[in-house]
Amino acid sequence: MKNLLIPIFAFSALSSAAQTTVTDADLQGAYSARQYNKRVVCHDPSIVIDDITNPASPTYYIYGSHLGRGKTTAAEHYQEWTVFKADESNATATNSLFCNLSGTLVNYADAYTTHAVTSVKDCTGKTVTFGNFDAHGWQKKGNTVKGMQWAPDVIYNKTMKKWCLYMSLNGDNWASSIVCFTSDNVEGPWKYQGPVVFSGFLGKYAHNGYAAADDWKNTDFAIATGETSLPERYNVGDKWGSFWPNCIDPCVFYDDKDNLWMSYGSWSGGIFLLRLDKNNGLRDYTYTYPYEVNGKAATSAAASANTTSDPYFGKKIAGGYYVSGEASYVEKIGSHYFLFMSYGGLVSTGGYQMRVFRSDNPEGPYVDCNGTSAVFNRYLMNYSATAVDNRGVLLFGGYKWDPMSGAEIAQGHNSAFTDKEGRSFVVYHSRFTNKGEGHEVRVHQLFLNDEGWIMAAPFEFDGETITYNDIATKASIADTEIAGDYQFLRHEYGQNTEAKAYESPANIRLNADGTISGAEKGTWERTAGTDYIALTIDDVVYRGVLVRQTIDYTDIPAIAIAALSSSSGSTTLGQKSYTKQQEVWAVKADAKAAIKYTANKINLPFDDGTVLEETPVLPTEGKLGTNISWKSSDESILTSDGKVKGQGEVTLTMTVSKDNYVYTKDYTIVVEAEAEKDADVYFPESMEKNTSAAWWTNFSKDYYTLKKGNKVELKFYNYSNKVANWNNWCLVAANAERGAEGYGEHFVLRNDNYGWFTVAGGTTADNTANIDFTLQSDFNWDTFLDDMDGSLVDMNVELTADNVVKVTSTITTSSEKVYNYSFSMKLTQAEEKVVLFFVNEGSYIDGSSLATGINSPYVITKKAEGNGKWYNLNGQQVDSSYKGIVIVNGRKFVNK
Repeated sequence: MKNLLIPIFAFSALSSAAQTTVTDADLQGAYSARQYNKRVVCHDPSIVIDDITNPASPTYYIYGSHLGRGKTTAAEHYQEWTVFKADESNATATNSLFCNLSGTLVNYADAYTTHAVTSVKDCTGKTVTFGNFDAHGWQKKGNTVKGMQWAPDVIYNKTMKKWCLYMSLNGDNWASSIVCFTSDNVEGPWKYQGPVVFSGFLGKYAHNGYAAADDWKNTDFAIATGETSLPERYNVGDKWGSFWPNCIDPCVFYDDKDNLWMSYGSWSGGIFLLRLDKNNGLRDYTYTYPYEVNGKAATSAAASANTTSDPYFGKKIAGGYYVSGEASYVEKIGSHYFLFMSYGGLVSTGGYQMRVFRSDNPEGPYVDCNGTSAVFNRYLMNYSATAVDNRGVLLFGGYKWDPMSGAEIAQGHNSAFTDKEGRSFVVYHSRFTNKGEGHEVRVHQLFLNDEGWIMAAPFEFDGETITYNDIATKASIADTEIAGDYQFLRHEYGQNTEAKAYESPANIRLNADGTISGAEKGTWERTAGTDYIALTIDDVVYRGVLVRQTIDYTDIPAIAIAALSSSSGSTTLGQKSYTKQQEVWAVKADAKAAIKYTANKINLPFDDGTVLEETPVLPTEGKLGTNISWKSSDESILTSDGKVKGQGEVTLTMTVSKDNYVYTKDYTIVVEAEAEKDADVYFPESMEKNTSAAWWTNFSKDYYTLKKGNKVELKFYNYSNKVANWNNWCLVAANAERGAEGYGEHFVLRNDNYGWFTVAGGTTADNTANIDFTLQSDFNWDTFLDDMDGSLVDMNVELTADNVVKVTSTITTSSEKVYNYSFSMKLTQAEEKVVLFFVNEGSYIDGSSLATGINSPYVITKKAEGNGKWYNLNGQQVDSSYKGIVIVNGRKFVNK
């Protein structure tokens, strides 16, 4: 094996200078891998900064469900954590986080019985007895404390000069409560201060400490509302969750006026907000709420799912109608209060994801980039592939960068904070595609774009010093540094989260002339004197920031772009079509490090000296934004794109390039694989060349028999009446020609990302027969009808030895946009061959011009005087009603 030092000179939009060839010696030490040895497991992490104990050197704490906890410092970049005391599995009275009113340590299970506060001011301002509310006693009969301590939040109460921990003690049938504990130390021990709010007073189910009848009397309901009987609107039987909140997931925060608030709730009746009393950390009962439906005063009658304010539960700020949504967290960033929510289910296949809304006021209203309220007025599916509502800015979904061993998925239940340097962060737990239901905490910096919307950095925080004020006031990255090869990742709504779907990066180039090329095409523009940047892709403007980061699991520096289409894009539902309020990431890794990483990590089907016994698949896209090309020393043996043409020894030269650097390596290979047979190429035509044919009437003129182990290539133009998406070509794979005995269709594949399995049953959308299939496309559904009319389809179909039919199509529109459409299906029974044909409704296909070498035929819609006589290819004179190729005055045309 040899390393070639070949000077390569190329003109590119990136640079007109010669590329620099680098050798193994040049790449020595270009990067190092990193390990993280002190990750923390903490579900639903809530972060709090202890800058009270040692203001000069703050410590950062997280508390989570089931007494998950950890601490770290900024010097450790929130990547390595130390645990303290004990969780639910290991707690005893000697290492407990909790104590009784006398200060004696007690097991957590005994910490919820007796509280410190004995009197409060009620809703009229009168001082009344506040006693005693046993939180464990309120749980449904049979519920234990263990396993039910969910999602606490911790804050330093400036008035009390104490730390306050707000814990949700969950109970079945909504018999939950949020209670406050206090301590002089952020690590505890925590003393039960008192309850804040209860849910589930149904009068139907017995509690651990109370009977079912009139159970509301064992809560603070009367103190908060002044009611002497339970209003009818709470008598909802088993439908509590359709109207009222489940009292879990607290978030406590100060507003700019130093008022103390708590948001809470999960799915069920929505997310509500209560004002707290700074003097004792509990609810401020003197701050009352009216009963309102749809924002208007209402009389207390039957329950309404459109309740927006309630005397007991407070003000609704999000959710409702049992729409998914929990883990509310409010953080003031810049000039807005941002409401974070987690939609979906928390398991790895549940679709957990963070959505963001903002408001000018702590009490709302909270809206997304579209101005859509965080409050729902009817049930709508709002996550995963079946979503019909995309409200809330998706902070990010499942994703995987090259150095990650598994993708991050199901990220959520976050908290957020802003440090004294003015940097804001999101703290969340994540699951992974390679760790089952295991989860860990991650921290990413948050940035504001020039429209005041937040975006998350592409990588974990690693000590970067940039603030959003720096971004807005100075250019820390030079213009000359921006152009180059990037990895681009788009966070799409509608991921198939049930299948643990995630986004992977594609290569793009930001050219020095302000254009974008590669997997995405468009333009870019930097705002002078700032680190703001705008990427315009497919007419959608993504407004973002330029920052320096370090790529996760490495020490590789990178220029990173986080951008959001906060005022641009399509709101048409669909994973590929919904581009409004969509976040994208673009990352330019250090070129030498990326080339070295690729050389180390690329998975090749051979090594130097390999005897090649099968056709190789040559990678053309490297790692971290690099590109790979190949050159064969003998095209008659092995072509540069990996096709076997003969047998013998050949040298393949791999070239890895990025930005202005290039690296080459030779592989000498002995090819013993059988020569690959070129696919037969056909140019199908519809029987009727008009766009008015009904379904199952306009078939292709020919059948195409595909034998096992072979491929065919089918090339044609597609013409449509553009009435509906299905008015385009359909490919049928059958076991015989139509009308033959035993005829049956393995599948019918439409042009519009849909198909069905006639013999086995079911469709690609409703796979009732559990067919093993894949279906992928990158269509723009906003322009699909116009795009497909007149498009050139280059389709390859293969029947593999293991009984899989593979269809890959490259579709080029008349405006030169290119789409990729692929489908595969494992046949339900072994077949030696399949029979292919096409059928069109309201459309037709015509490959005749391709067969005759007319690549861009001139289209005549009607005969005009003076055109001369028309002849078909058989030399017969025809008139203007003839459809197909005609010869006029010695020139070939296509008449539609």
